[in-house]
Amino acid sequence: MIGVKQTGFSLVMAIFLIVVIALVAGFMVTIGSIQKTTSGFSIVGSRANFAALSAVQWAAHHVLNVGGGPACFASPTTFTVSGGASGNFNVTLNCVETSVTEATTIYSVFDIDAIAEFGTSGLDDYFSRTISASITSAP
Repeated sequence: MIGVKQTGFSLVMAIFLIVVIALVAGFMVTIGSIQKTTSGFSIVGSRANFAALSAVQWAAHHVLNVGGGPACFASPTTFTVSGGASGNFNVTLNCVETSVTEATTIYSVFDIDAIAEFGTSGLDDYFSRTISASITSAP
């Protein structure tokens, strides 16, 4: 048995190390692409939120500054927020007016719902944000 050399173990170890390093590299690439996608989705979600918030502000201005006193606009009202980095969001506004009487004071409360949508519902690129607000004409 003296002088018998065993060979081949180094080859098995080298193949094992190559496979492990390739798996770790693939995992790192996957994590990087997921992080990039998540970051992009976060930005679009934030833009959807701001589009809905802008719609609520527009509705509040319209409700309180319409000629002839505070009144709801035609519901639903739809428009597209576009230009710059806005992302072309489709916005739908709904307004419901409720009359309130307290002692001798009568005023209105306007419930406004704004829905900002981007993409096609049911697909991966669909984003939607809803903001609700109540506005009053109380003195």
